[in-house]
Amino acid sequence: MSSASEAASQRAAGGAATPRSSRAHLRPAFEDPLSALPETAQKLLVAAKSIIANDGFDALTLNSVSAASGENKAMISYYFGNKAGLVAAVLDSVIHDEYIASHDRMKDVDPEWRTQRLVEEMRRMDTAIEEFRVFFELLPHVLRDETLRPRIASLYRWYWSVKLEWLGIGSPSRGLEDPELLGLAQILSAVIDGLAVQAAIDPEIDLENPYRIFHRMLEASLTTRPDGTVAGVGPADGDHSKQ
Repeated sequence: MSSASEAASQRAAGGAATPRSSRAHLRPAFEDPLSALPETAQKLLVAAKSIIANDGFDALTLNSVSAASGENKAMISYYFGNKAGLVAAVLDSVIHDEYIASHDRMKDVDPEWRTQRLVEEMRRMDTAIEEFRVFFELLPHVLRDETLRPRIASLYRWYWSVKLEWLGIGSPSRGLEDPELLGLAQILSAVIDGLAVQAAIDPEIDLENPYRIFHRMLEASLTTRPDGTVAGVGPADGDHSKQ
């Protein structure tokens, strides 16, 4: 594998454990598209996610991933180190590229339409039913795993940062330092996760009403500067005592 491919693999897999000891110290870099992974690594991830979605976490073994992907079992060790490294990469990959695509679509949105488009992008996330099924299947194991919990916490902070970018926050990392903007970003993620649970349970459920109401609430809560950037959450004059 070329050094460029190795670098892409390290970034996209979020620093999953691999035979090279230096990789164990890499921090997740969720900004990179997972399509940057070598084709073999992508096939292994797709196979792992399909097994988890269809048969559950207990069905995920190195042998089952090898069989489903058509790749040699040794390739799992080469790219991900072991089963734990593969699971970590699967977590990183859940609805990841949908976020990257949404980020690109939101870059040049007219500020007047930003909240509407943001809600539309949130709805796109809810259509990734299989991806969310994988996430929900992994969640109980994540909660019990001392290494996976911090990893998914980092992933959530990336989710929050991306959503603030969608809203036109000039510096998402600084936006997360604002308690109200951080709270808004957390609520946006909670809405997606909560409605995704309902959609996963009943694929025929109509989410038009909750998203329509949420859009109304979002528009009422945001303050927008003349240049289209978001100034904060609450009354336009910034006087929170009037709430």
